[in-house]
Amino acid sequence: AVESERTDKSLVALWSRAMGYTPCVFSAIDSAGRPIYHTNVMMCVGTSVAVVCMESIPEKAEREMVRHSLESTGHEVVDITRRQMESFCGNVLEVENYYGSPVMVMSTQAHDAFTESQREVLLRNEESLVHADISTIEKVGGGGVRCSIGE
Repeated sequence: AVESERTDKSLVALWSRAMGYTPCVFSAIDSAGRPIYHTNVMMCVGTSVAVVCMESIPEKAEREMVRHSLESTGHEVVDITRRQMESFCGNVLEVENYYGSPVMVMSTQAHDAFTESQREVLLRNEESLVHADISTIEKVGGGGVRCSIGE
């Protein structure tokens, strides 16, 4: 979880213990050097793939901790740039389709910002990539697909 004013480290620890996870708290900043307020701006963790903006994590030790945490739990990491993060590539979400297969939902802006090789990695781990044009929401509301879906 990104450490920010929205993150309570004691609740992260409590939730992690209850769910059987090891907490991983780190700092992240945007291209202007401002703290990232919510983890889903720069990261999505699916069943077997994780999208993460490693360059937004300024401390090398924390970057290595995040990568190790993801890879040691069997996740293939898709490392996105800050520019891709600003195009909502971190704000994607894995859901299950009608048949129980994982699909990654995202905005068209995010879809188009992923490189072909990044989409190939996603498709190795997902049944499909589903995207919709929500540019008005992204521009006016400041959120992406994940912000628009109730989990």
